[in-house]
Formats: sequence, C-alpha cells, structure tokens
Amino acid sequence: MHQTPLALALGLLFASSAYADTLPEFVGDTIVVTPTRTPEKASAVVGDITVITAQEIAAAGQTSLVELLQAQPGVEVAQQGGPGTLAAVRIRGGNSNQTLVLVDGLRVGSATAGTTPLENIALDQVERIEILRGPASSLYGADAVAGVIQIFTKQGHGTPRPSVTVGVGNHGLLQGQVNYGGETGNTRFSLGAGYSRTDGGFSAARPGTYGYNPDQDGDEKRSVHLNVEQTIDDRNQIGLTAMANRDFVDYDAGTAKDVAHNQVNDVAAWWKGRLTGLWTSQLRVGLGQNHTENFSLGIPTGRFDTDQTQYLWQNDFALSGGNLTASLEHNDQHVSSDTAFTATSRTVNAAQLGYLGQWGAHTLQASVRHDDYSDFGGHSTGTVGYAYAFNTAWRASASYGTSFKAPTFNDMYWPVTLYYQGNPALQPEQGRNLEMALRYQNHANQLGLTAYRNRVKDLIVYVYPSMENVNRATLEGITLEGGTELAGVRIRASMDWQQPTDDATGKLLSYRARQHGTLDVSKVLDRWELGATLVASGSRFADAANTRRLPGFARLDVRAQYRINPEWKALVRVNNVLNADYQLVAGYNTPGINGLLALQYQPR
Repeated sequence: MHQTPLALALGLLFASSAYADTLPEFVGDTIVVTPTRTPEKASAVVGDITVITAQEIAAAGQTSLVELLQAQPGVEVAQQGGPGTLAAVRIRGGNSNQTLVLVDGLRVGSATAGTTPLENIALDQVERIEILRGPASSLYGADAVAGVIQIFTKQGHGTPRPSVTVGVGNHGLLQGQVNYGGETGNTRFSLGAGYSRTDGGFSAARPGTYGYNPDQDGDEKRSVHLNVEQTIDDRNQIGLTAMANRDFVDYDAGTAKDVAHNQVNDVAAWWKGRLTGLWTSQLRVGLGQNHTENFSLGIPTGRFDTDQTQYLWQNDFALSGGNLTASLEHNDQHVSSDTAFTATSRTVNAAQLGYLGQWGAHTLQASVRHDDYSDFGGHSTGTVGYAYAFNTAWRASASYGTSFKAPTFNDMYWPVTLYYQGNPALQPEQGRNLEMALRYQNHANQLGLTAYRNRVKDLIVYVYPSMENVNRATLEGITLEGGTELAGVRIRASMDWQQPTDDATGKLLSYRARQHGTLDVSKVLDRWELGATLVASGSRFADAANTRRLPGFARLDVRAQYRINPEWKALVRVNNVLNADYQLVAGYNTPGINGLLALQYQPR
C-alpha cells in the first residue's frame, strides 16, 4: 500500500515507545514583560497573553516569522504571495495597523504605512515572542488597539559556544545561521547572522490580478543581531542591542522584474539600576528604522524611509500592596521619501503609570497614559482589570480598556494629487474594549476562555479626495485555547469565533473569518521529536460589500527532529503537506507543499 508523507508522519507521531521521553511541561510561572512593562509571572497578570519560547520556535522548524505567528490564538494572516511579500497580521479581527509591534521594546514600523513589516524580520534572530491580545495603549501608546506583538532578540546563556545551522529545500530554498553567545564573568552576549533565499516556485499574483506576471517571485533575506549585557556591580547593569534585516523580495506590479528592498533595523543602549531596595530605574535610548525602496526593471519607483529615535525613563517601585511603574517617553519620528510629503517629522511625548497588586485570591491591575503628538495634540488612555482565584487552578478576570491609533504620514501629509491628498485635520481612531476570561491551569493541563467586545470609532477611511474620521466598527468574539499531555503526546489547540463588523453597513470586515483555529501535537520518542501543526480558517470576504467570498482552508505542517549526538541535530519539515490550494488575499497565490532539511551543530 502506498503511504503518503502525512501517513508516515502521523504514524511515527503516535507510535508507542517504551523509551519515550517526556516533553517539557507547560510552565505556569513563565515570566512575561509585555502585559505590565515589568517582569511578572504570567499567572499573576490580568491580560490575555501567549508566549512563544525559544524551545517552541526551534521545535516549530519554520523559516518565516509570519508562518509562526499564524499558528497562534487570535491571530489571522493575509499575505500577498510567498515569503517576504506584504503580510497583514491581525489580532482579534482588528486591522494590521491596530496591532503594535515592538522589538526589544522599540518601535521599528513605518510611520507612512502605519504597520510593521513582520514578513521582513528574520526568524533566526528571535529568541522569544510575547503576544498580548486586547488594548494596550495605556501601556505603550498609539496603535495598540487590538494587541501587541513584542519580539525579543537572542541572548546568551551558559558557557559561550557557537551554533551553526544550514538547510536546503525545494524551490531553491537555502538557509544558514551562525550564532555565538553565552556568559563569561559579568558579561552576557549573543552575536549572530543569518541568510536565506528561495526562488519562490510560483508567481505571487494569479492570472487576472492587476500586475500579474507569470514568473517565479523569490525572496532573499540577510540578518545580523547583537545583544550584550554587562553587570557593573550588584546594583547596575548596562547593555546594547542591535538588529539589522535586509530583505529583497520579488512581487508582481506589471513588469518583468519588480523588486522591493526592505530594511528593518534597530539599535539601543540601556542602563538599569537598583537605586534602593524598593526602587529600580532604567534608561534607554534607541533608533528604530523601516526603510523601503521599490524597483521596476531596475528603475526606482518609490522610496519610503522611517526613522524613530526613542528615549525611555522607567521607574519601578515595590510597594507593600503591589508594584508601581512610572515612565516617561519621547519619540522623534522622521520620514524621508521621494514623495513630497507636506510634513516629514513629528514628536511624541508620553507619561505612563501602571500598577499590579495581589491580596490573597484578588488581583488588581491598572494603567493610565497620556500621549502628546506635535501635530494632532494629546490623547489619554486607561485600563483596569480584576482577577479572582477560586483555588490554585481556576481563575476568573474582567477588564476594561481604551486605546487609540495615530493617523499616519500618508493619512495626514500626502501631497495633493488628482485622486488623493493628506488631511492634516485627522484625529486618532479610538477603541473601548471590555473582556472577561476564565482560566484553568494544573501542571500540563491548561484551558482558557476569553470573551471580548471592542468598539472602535473615528476609523480613518478614504472619502474622496482624502482620509476622514467617519466609520465605526465592532470587534467581538470568543477565544478558546488549551493544552494537555496524553501518553507523552503534548497537545495545544485554539479556536476563535469572531464577528468583526462595520457598524455602518453591518457587513463583516474584509479578510476576517468568523471561525479560525489551530492544533499542534508533538511527542518525543527517544532521540526523535515529532510534531504536526494544523491551521484552519473559515471563509472570508475579500471586499467591504461582502460580495466576493474566499473559501475556507486547512493547512497541515509536519516536522521531525533527530538528535544525532549531543552536538548534532537534524530537522525535517514539510509545510502544507496536503498541498492545499487556497488564497489568503484574493488574486494571490500561497505556497503549495514545500519542505526543508536542516542540520544544526552546537558543541557542548
């Protein structure tokens, strides 16, 4: 009988073994930063948080940050082709520009488009990701309407040692990463570089789509990162973080060769000191960059560069009833482009207070923030949440928070053209979110149910000849997620039921499914670790009028890691193993069945 790769993988996955190891248990006291701006136990915060650890990133075997995020609760992705092409990452049905992305605490997005190109950030430099679902403007300011994705770059651990990974796959896929890091004396460091390329294997656009060209649209990424932390004494630490990404991606815009050169970079220096037994202070200054230039047949067709110089002074106080955080921030945003924007810079000053307190079974979390923009003025936001622990396993919570999204330079300062011009009178979009959650956690067994309703007003939409604050939307839904371990098989699953609606028309917002979910199973068998990930979505509408429907889809990825010896490890990954033909964006292709074979060397 002929066996497909899927049958073989699942057969191995669920085979019994008397020598099977146990996968690491779910960790209830994982330390998170994003929900409060300070390190806290995940079980202590009120926010709806998902953590993707370094071990989980390695085990997933993905080459794309976007593919990794697509398999997380509450997250939907719409991408215009293969690796490197434009991707919209949405949380809880919000727009992609309503999710704030931070890298080591810095903004690295575009002030013209209002989004962060996650498709251009190489996964090999990422150690950890925290996804906070729900409004967080009272912590981080503008754009955190639907959630926050915070990326932490790699840090050094243990004895300094190198790590080298090389991989090959179909469609000319070639990748390699090298990293050297660890701890020596009072210094902790990580330095690495990565490279990947693919021919794509297909055209990004389908026939009939504007700009279609029947070529193969590939992608080439180059990345480096540096993370150094120096302990001066028992009270003071200093550090330096830096990341650089260069992405050269082919896309279809009507000529035989359309290419985008994208950069996502940051560099930051910081100091952290314990001034008293109850007072910790930190200073950080950094630069976040997003530079993009497009070419057709080698001729430049558009350049948009954003540079954000950011300053932070944060103070954390340990009080008898909890922890208090107070911070001041300053951001200089500057845009450089071959488009003659009517303004090319603005400043943002912000002050923020946050509190987290616990008294027995009760938890109270609150934060308030005021942001002052040099162009459209000030905006204040706040959040308050309460949780009650029925016992050591069950916990219920409720929270209410406000948020805002700042208008972009495209929205406000685009020069006058025949069909479009900027509107400097725009005001921010504003959100009000109410959510309730019930959570259970007992060692490897976890279950979470979250219901939310986010009302967003003053949505910025195009009304000839410019953008206007006219629309309202309601983002409401339920997220069910959980995990367990059965017979050595680790199982994690999530399901989202949502209704992101345009209040003016009653129609669903485009590219949002009413239902979408994920399932991941993995098992250790002696030297093997085997796994499979299913990402499924219901149908979505490709237009605001809800007349063009994209069918639902299910994509199955399988993977296997084999520990050759303590220093060598092999990885095999096959994505879309059933070769599902589906579209994430109308008129654009997605990769069919594709695979990777990689080898990693890391001396002990």
